[in-house]
Amino acid sequence: MCASHPEMRVPWRLYTATGGCWISARRMPVSGSECGPACPGWGGFGAPWRKPPARWCVPEAGSIALFFGGRSVEHEVSIRSARSVMVELEGQGWKVFPVAVDREGRWFTADNPLGVRGSIPEGTRRPVKLRAEPGAGLETGEGKDLQWVYPDLYFPLIHGRGGEDGTLQGLLNLAEAPYAGSGVLASALAMDKDLAKVVLRQTGLPVLDWLVVSAADWRRKPDAIIGKLQDSFPGSVFIKPANGGSSIGTSRAASVDARRQALDLALSLDLKAIVEPAVDAREIEVSVLGNDDIEASVAGEIVPAGEFYDYHAKYCDGGTRLLVPAPLQDDAMDHVRDLACRAYAALNCRGFGRVDFLMDRATGEPYISELNTLPGFTDVSMFPRLWEASGLAYGPLLARIVELGKRRARARKSLRHEIEEPGS
Repeated sequence: MCASHPEMRVPWRLYTATGGCWISARRMPVSGSECGPACPGWGGFGAPWRKPPARWCVPEAGSIALFFGGRSVEHEVSIRSARSVMVELEGQGWKVFPVAVDREGRWFTADNPLGVRGSIPEGTRRPVKLRAEPGAGLETGEGKDLQWVYPDLYFPLIHGRGGEDGTLQGLLNLAEAPYAGSGVLASALAMDKDLAKVVLRQTGLPVLDWLVVSAADWRRKPDAIIGKLQDSFPGSVFIKPANGGSSIGTSRAASVDARRQALDLALSLDLKAIVEPAVDAREIEVSVLGNDDIEASVAGEIVPAGEFYDYHAKYCDGGTRLLVPAPLQDDAMDHVRDLACRAYAALNCRGFGRVDFLMDRATGEPYISELNTLPGFTDVSMFPRLWEASGLAYGPLLARIVELGKRRARARKSLRHEIEEPGS
């Protein structure tokens, strides 16, 4: 490292004001001189040292880009998660670069997302872009305030569509950007409860029977669909959007009118809905960590004050009880933890996740309800609480997640993109 200019790190890039072209440099050992063509400030061969303006080059070491907000109905939940994560990461010495995504899908830097309740902070809203090309980094600001940021890791915390469904992960893959959590396939599968159930059942894992109702079919033949639902599930059912989270749009329904209203609600939030029998069940959750080596936390139980653990019960109602660890016999505890690891592996998840179960009160049989690849990180969220009860506190938990993301990025980077032709 050039001792005279320790603030300049590698790899680095700067954007020239004159030609508008990218210039890349990597520090190499320089004989006999601290500054030379290998030093980031070098202006060119034979040119003297010229330190670039700070706005052109931002050090990348020790930095994490934190995405939060988003266009989904879980916008506020994402902001709450971001507050908790940012406080802890900054406490560990990371420089956190917050990227706020508003309800229109526009990206901004947010000077201070902490303490925000219900909306993206106003503050100084500088636009942010991520080019879908290797090594592009984050572009923020405009004109003379243009900057490029090259984080060590990107941390998506956008719950629901646009952040948890594989779309953001796909963009990060195109940019060859290292990120925390699952990739495109696992994120998309876990988000779609219908397809997740298909894969889990094919793997031999227990899931409740279900029916799928598309928005197009509901518009064309609502009476036929209601008739089919009555024949398949004559008792109470749960109806929810196939792609969604935090129980938003989930309803319990028994009568025909209630089923119609529940389908209208679910299909106003997604293009297909899931219908399942409403079994009398305990709600059990298990947190999971790992890439290839998978670990499960102790299980926890949710005892909602109302009929089920809906959005209000999760984030507004103080009557809900979280039992950590869950009052289960040892064999039942081991069983759900094993099922959680198997479900996590079946959907090809990476980094971290949470597996939710419905445990039939009559038989004790656990059914996998869903898998969350971006579980909540708020101070009341089950994911960190379960790991804390398992001996892994919030800070070390985030450190593990960051390291798992970096390991996965290194593994992807080692892959070959071309092969030698036979006989060459």
